[in-house]
Amino acid sequence: MDDPMRIRKQYEDYLREKLRIDVLIQNNPCDVGRINEIFNLMLDVLCSTAKTIRISGDDKPIDVVRAQFMKIDSGHMEYILDCFKHQITDIRNVKQYLLATIYNAPLTIDHYYTSKVNYDMAH
Repeated sequence: MDDPMRIRKQYEDYLREKLRIDVLIQNNPCDVGRINEIFNLMLDVLCSTAKTIRISGDDKPIDVVRAQFMKIDSGHMEYILDCFKHQITDIRNVKQYLLATIYNAPLTIDHYYTSKVNYDMAH
């Protein structure tokens, strides 16, 4: 068995590079706390020993969730931050909201920005 701390450090290094955390923080100095929260939540999920993770009310196999989280890059992080900034309804479970947003980011990012452009062009 691999050492859990070594595995966590490997995931941490991978995420820092793939998400370009230093650049994100530099470009979003007011969002340092949010960036770190998302980063640490992703790290916890990637290192989880649970068999499933609850996403949007469904228990998803951990391997499926890990694969989806591994697709996240700095562009997705900007999208996730943007989604949270523009969220106007009351969020009762912020962790679950973030997990769902992270998980769905690769599936919804294109439609999100297309919708924003269409709205801007119409107005």
